[in-house]
Amino acid sequence: MITKVPRLYTILFLIAVLLLFIPPIIDAGNGFWKTKGDCSVVMLIDGDTVKLQCEEGGSKNARILGYDTPEKNAQCITEYVNANRATWPLRWALWTSDIIEVSSNKRDKYGRDLIVLMADGKDVADHMISSGLARAYYGGKRQGWCGP
Repeated sequence: MITKVPRLYTILFLIAVLLLFIPPIIDAGNGFWKTKGDCSVVMLIDGDTVKLQCEEGGSKNARILGYDTPEKNAQCITEYVNANRATWPLRWALWTSDIIEVSSNKRDKYGRDLIVLMADGKDVADHMISSGLARAYYGGKRQGWCGP
């Protein structure tokens, strides 16, 4: 007799595979098709960091200016969960836009490009802050995400 428990595990496994592997594939294709300029957004690292593929300079990480989201290298479980949740509003803004624009003019202390990211002519910082999973940030000491 076949039990339903193995079938449930199979379904959960397939859902996990879909959530882990399909979105990054869509991110890369979306970025290549829609990006206007020298660099394409090919992967979302978290809610405020992306990987770019540039005509000159190859692949590099970039921090989006104007806001801060929780980090996946978290100080507490709440920050880790919210870091993963914060990726989805950014992903959705990019997936549903027709044109993605990347402009960069400097680097941070970690060597990442600091970019302004626009989706259909609108700064994604505004979208991310209104999602409730990001807060405005313009430099200086960042606030933590674990305390009240």
